[in-house]
Amino acid sequence: MLGRSGVLRGMAALALILPLALAATPARAQMAALPPPVATTPDASALNLTQRGIPAEASAENGVLARERALAAGRRTAWERALSEAGLPPVNLSDARLEDMVRSIVIEQERTAPTRYTGRITVVFDPNRVRSALGGSVTVPGASPPPVAAGAPASNWIEARAIYRSMGEWLELQRRLRGAPPVASVDIQAIAVDAARLRLGLRAPPPEAAALLAALGIALEQAGPAWRLGLAGS
Repeated sequence: MLGRSGVLRGMAALALILPLALAATPARAQMAALPPPVATTPDASALNLTQRGIPAEASAENGVLARERALAAGRRTAWERALSEAGLPPVNLSDARLEDMVRSIVIEQERTAPTRYTGRITVVFDPNRVRSALGGSVTVPGASPPPVAAGAPASNWIEARAIYRSMGEWLELQRRLRGAPPVASVDIQAIAVDAARLRLGLRAPPPEAAALLAALGIALEQAGPAWRLGLAGS
């Protein structure tokens, strides 16, 4: 049996431990209640196709060859930096492919020697060739919409409000829509004398389809959560 002094020592120890245990319980509950981290998706629209201040350095048996090697190294550094800044995975390309993707190189500063070249450059990439290098299905800022194959099934659907001023204009809008390569289907949901509600099946993402339709004289514009449709210039 414990003596009176042993009981008192046990009670004192319990008095010290109990508040610590109680204090730790809410902290553990709070940690358990924290939501899991949200994964971020890389976005090619964040690509900066103009990379400035890129180092370009190389040595070779003569100055001309050293400059060529330095510029090749600079192009690669600019490409890797652009992908990294946008959170995109590395895409390994040959020197020739990288050179073909570059629209222009601006020499910011340079120092030449008989066997060495040192400089800083600005590298500007071509948007369409960058999109091609990334697989063709990625939206790259400044790139032209990719071609759409007629007859392909719809991959995107939108609700659009068609505006027209006459029955002839409505019939012409329908004719252009049904013959447009980006449009796979046109379903009329409701119609009135000056407007109609349509459900369009598109073969490309809506922004790309809108750019392609503009070339056919069809204006497709986003107005809030919906889309507005009509003949261009009407």
